[in-house]
Amino acid sequence: MNKELLYRFFEGTATLEEEQQVRQWVEESEHNRTLFMRERKIYDALLLVSPQSFQENKKEVRISLWMVSTAAAVFLLLLVSGLYWVHLQEERKLLGQYHTLQVPAGQRINLILADNTNVWLNANSIFRYPTAFAKKERTVYLEGEAYFEVSKNKEKPFIVKTNEGDINVTGTSFNVKARSEHHIFETSLFEGSVDIYDNHRKKVSLKPNQRSVFENGQWVVSQITDYDQFLWRKGLIAFDNKSLADILETLSAYFDVQIMIEAPSLPKHTYTGKFRQSDGIDYALRVLQKSIRFSYEKDDETGIIYIK
Repeated sequence: MNKELLYRFFEGTATLEEEQQVRQWVEESEHNRTLFMRERKIYDALLLVSPQSFQENKKEVRISLWMVSTAAAVFLLLLVSGLYWVHLQEERKLLGQYHTLQVPAGQRINLILADNTNVWLNANSIFRYPTAFAKKERTVYLEGEAYFEVSKNKEKPFIVKTNEGDINVTGTSFNVKARSEHHIFETSLFEGSVDIYDNHRKKVSLKPNQRSVFENGQWVVSQITDYDQFLWRKGLIAFDNKSLADILETLSAYFDVQIMIEAPSLPKHTYTGKFRQSDGIDYALRVLQKSIRFSYEKDDETGIIYIK
């Protein structure tokens, strides 16, 4: 990592992209984090020993044995006085102490983040979030599906990072489905505005009631026509004129159950309706059988469902 970039980061003069670059580098390994902490201690020590000379020579920082010992003495003094503890707390907040939350199949979870942002997580989702956000941005990580009601703060953007792309907002309501295994990346906006980035380059800006999907190598923006699909956060699985194949795929993913189709062909009928998530996949299949003619068997040992 370039030292000049690190020192701009410490000074608070780095750009947003440079700050993101530093944070990503720190999170890549424990070794990088150790180097970061060492450089930060040197930076703080130099400021305390000789702020003026440091500003004049920060591009070429050379620490003598005397300066190292002085820095150690300064930090010992800070530790004794309690200031060192404050520095460490600020650094922890800056880097973010992240928690990882994994939602089991067939369930959903609601949580409130440190900035009062409200988040609903759908089944089979993995969410990483900090105890306290950094000074200049609020960053979380998602694999799966989530609905966000972001607390407004124009000075501190809220960033949702996924394997397929990033969503940048300041205060808004939106739904994200990002499943890297199936290369799915969908963003649906209900209130406010969002910018979607890929490799730090803005690709799409959405207005309320617009939906963005990345498919076949292109970003496609359209109006939202089916709002029932977002009822999952209220405990409902909804289908609007969907084929049996689409329904089975959704149920398989939501309940994390393997469904094997052994029938020569599936019925062409479509189905519109809603199921409570808590009723489970067996109840949903029995209800579907009343509208679409098919049969199924479940292997109790493997849990696999066979469509006949």
